[in-house]
Amino acid sequence: MKKILPLLLLFILFYQYESYAAVAMFKTDVDVEYGIIKGTITIASSKKEQVVLTPYDDMHILSDDTRVVYSKNTNSYVINIDELSPVIMSYIKHPAKHIDRINKDFISIYTSIIPYISNIEKAEVYLTMPEGFSGLVSEFFSVDKIKDNTNTFLYTYNRLPKSIYLAASTNYTIKTVMQNNVKIFSLLFKEHENLSYKILQKSAYYIEMYERLFEVKFPYDSFLVVEDVLPYGHAMDGMAVFGKAIIDKPFIYERSLGHEVLHQYFGSSIECNMKDGNFLEAVTTYFADYYYEKENRIKYRKDVLSEYEAYVGNNGFPLKDFEYNAGKKEQSVGYGKGLMVLHMAKNIVGEEAFMRGIRSFVKDKMFSSASWYDLLKYIGTDDDFYNTWILKNENIALFVDNIIYKDKQLSFNLVRKGGQQQLNVPFIHISNGEMKAGSFLTSIGGNNITYTLNDDNDTFILDGSYHLMRHLYTSELHPAFYYLFGSDDIVYAGLSNTDKLFRDVFPNIGEVVHIRKLNLHHIKNKNIIISLDNQIPANVAELLKDSINFTFDMGNTTYAVIRNPYSKGNKFIMFAFNASNTTLKRLIHYGSYSYISFKDNKLEDKKEEDSPYGIKIYGK
Repeated sequence: MKKILPLLLLFILFYQYESYAAVAMFKTDVDVEYGIIKGTITIASSKKEQVVLTPYDDMHILSDDTRVVYSKNTNSYVINIDELSPVIMSYIKHPAKHIDRINKDFISIYTSIIPYISNIEKAEVYLTMPEGFSGLVSEFFSVDKIKDNTNTFLYTYNRLPKSIYLAASTNYTIKTVMQNNVKIFSLLFKEHENLSYKILQKSAYYIEMYERLFEVKFPYDSFLVVEDVLPYGHAMDGMAVFGKAIIDKPFIYERSLGHEVLHQYFGSSIECNMKDGNFLEAVTTYFADYYYEKENRIKYRKDVLSEYEAYVGNNGFPLKDFEYNAGKKEQSVGYGKGLMVLHMAKNIVGEEAFMRGIRSFVKDKMFSSASWYDLLKYIGTDDDFYNTWILKNENIALFVDNIIYKDKQLSFNLVRKGGQQQLNVPFIHISNGEMKAGSFLTSIGGNNITYTLNDDNDTFILDGSYHLMRHLYTSELHPAFYYLFGSDDIVYAGLSNTDKLFRDVFPNIGEVVHIRKLNLHHIKNKNIIISLDNQIPANVAELLKDSINFTFDMGNTTYAVIRNPYSKGNKFIMFAFNASNTTLKRLIHYGSYSYISFKDNKLEDKKEEDSPYGIKIYGK
């Protein structure tokens, strides 16, 4: 205590002229031997003040000071500070299960190394790491090593974050660059040191890109890209984490890193208050994965609708009920449908107004919380749009009948279910190789539409660019593995007991039939998996002789999906030749594909089929 008080008094006096009252000093040590973090907290103020300390999971606060009062209802400590008499406490933190890790060569604390204290504007954290470790904490104002012969570092904060994360290892190589006053660090294992420059360069690129796009400074003074021992990727305040199994993959630099940089805005500095669902993943998907698809956004939107049909169909739920990515169904709603809602909002207000609203939203909501309602208000949509797409569980369904074409006059009845009361349904008119886009203002229910074509050879298509969050026509569905992944009930046909191999990947396998007993009864209006070795039995070949349009190499592992010819076109059959546990698990990552082959468990070939775009009303 004698060593801390002079430093703390100087700290208070230095910042007093800025009218900041309460300041805090943390002395924190990471104990590898016992697998804990331990430390002391000293809080002082130049005036009487009350602050609240909130410990996180597996964190224990120790104090005999009568000014520290524990509240069981809020699991927090109310601290009454009386001028320059400091309050001193001790704390111990155990690693949170399945999140944190402290061992002899690697430390990752993704909860927080310190408890959170409200109303603290200035703070110092003295962090002592074990001997031989190097690492950094997330989001800091500045960092200095106390002495060259120690492993204690001083982190200073103008604004105390709610959580401070730590990544450290005996095997880290740490490198840094500056980008527009943001200090970017890479913390990579020595075997991946050669990736440091690429990581730093791409991080700088994404930071500058989003600063220009939103016209707002990057939320933090520092940004860390951390390599972890586990094979995942996620973002926290001032930090992006990627597992060592994926850190060198191309998708990390092409998409994932930018996605996590964007989360520094949406998710870190701008929080979701969850009163009407989680909008963060929708807006992050829109300005990352979808935004990068500059050349083929139409296909991206079609894929979003296709995946929704595969994993959700008619069993959806409102966006207000989406909380987090718990699986493909939730992802198809929160990420996919959420993205389409933003796309429709942009089309209503226009590109310039949309971006103007987004920029104002980011600027005004930085370091605060917001909701879907707030976001859509900034964009400029009305309450009907919000009520329809956020609060209700519905998508648009279009039905067309009474199509008549005579003397270049095309007429039809368009029945619309779902959507706002008044909604523009887009169309594409193709004539002599030229394309014209437009829309019809429709109401819910029947709409009599007339349109004049230029020529008998013209083509007329509704929503051919997929501007609406709608159910797809059967003709728009293309064979893909995800229709089997998302199926509620699958018939399995194979040799005895081989279904066990498939159940980890396809848990919804229901009826099981021996391959040589498969007949029309089992196939009709069903999703089916047919497991084979190197030959197709005669009964299967006869049933599907007009539909098998793929090839496979003897001895290779091949998976192929075709449309079930004994259905209305919305059921599919997957063939599996020489299936193995390894390739089945890898198949999960190729849901949109219809054909994939492996040789010695290594990817050899893959194909993704397509289908007609939009609802064709007239034309070849």
